[in-house]
Amino acid sequence: MHFLLWPFEQFSPAVLAALFGSIVGLATMWLVRHDLPACGVSAGRWPAGFGVLGAILGGALTWSMLVLHCQQTPEVVPTEFWRAWRVPYHLCLLTLLLSITATDLKTYYILDRTSLVGLAIGLGLATLSGDLQLAHVWVDWNQEIPQLRGPYLPDWLGQHPHLHGLAWSSAGAACGAAITGLVREVSARILAIPALGAGDVWLMAMIGSFLGWQATLVTFLFAPLLALSIGMVLRLATNRAAIPYGPYLAGGAVCVLFGWRWIWMAEYRLVAGDVSDPRQIFAVRRFFGDPVTMGIVLGGAVVLFVVLLTGLRIYRSWSVPPRTPSSTDVSSR
Repeated sequence: MHFLLWPFEQFSPAVLAALFGSIVGLATMWLVRHDLPACGVSAGRWPAGFGVLGAILGGALTWSMLVLHCQQTPEVVPTEFWRAWRVPYHLCLLTLLLSITATDLKTYYILDRTSLVGLAIGLGLATLSGDLQLAHVWVDWNQEIPQLRGPYLPDWLGQHPHLHGLAWSSAGAACGAAITGLVREVSARILAIPALGAGDVWLMAMIGSFLGWQATLVTFLFAPLLALSIGMVLRLATNRAAIPYGPYLAGGAVCVLFGWRWIWMAEYRLVAGDVSDPRQIFAVRRFFGDPVTMGIVLGGAVVLFVVLLTGLRIYRSWSVPPRTPSSTDVSSR
């Protein structure tokens, strides 16, 4: 399959960025043109607009992956072939995210078929290649000893790469579906209306199949930050009563695609001054290798979410003024 590396060997990153960006733009335009009518609305100028956006983002992601190595981490070392073909793999995800964003923004609806096709592509190519992961299904950086040994990786990951591909992609899909499904179920029980739609659950499952469970959790964390930072601007600009949440989930995934290298290797001092004890430094990669800490943090987040929703329900019940009988009510009796 070495001949499939020919484009990456013959063309510069700038040419590849222009080429792949154009392909993403055309593919996005085609998908939006077909998906919007399937949601019951005319496509209008949306395919052209999202096609341009796809070309820009596709070219930028190609450049970032080939030149800035934005997804490179120390413990994930793919073969030359799959390092190159990780680019179109993630450009496929980007194209699907743009199409889903278009339908959700215009119709508040995400086509299940788009997410399911993406889920099949993500899971299938991950299994076939065995070498497309952003992060291994399990890696423990807490066992690293600088200059002596690296992080702990289970032996079977290298012995059975295709099984590992199936494992990390399936774990990502399950994680994405589970966390959005949990939020949907809890909000439906407390507020009597789900905070997320069923389409969001399938969307996160698709994202997880491409990114793995660690990056999927980061994606879900980024989504509300994007909603808070740009949601009000969009609401004022579009004069809409509500903005769907799917585009923020898609935006979180795009942030991960562009910034995974720096997200995964990020470290933050917990105390001031010179720090020699690694326990006094919070490292994202070590957090994902500590199941106890993850359980405490995620459990605390769920409890906080329930408390906030309960408070919102109480506030709504107090803020609704009592209804006084109208003349129509009296006459109807």
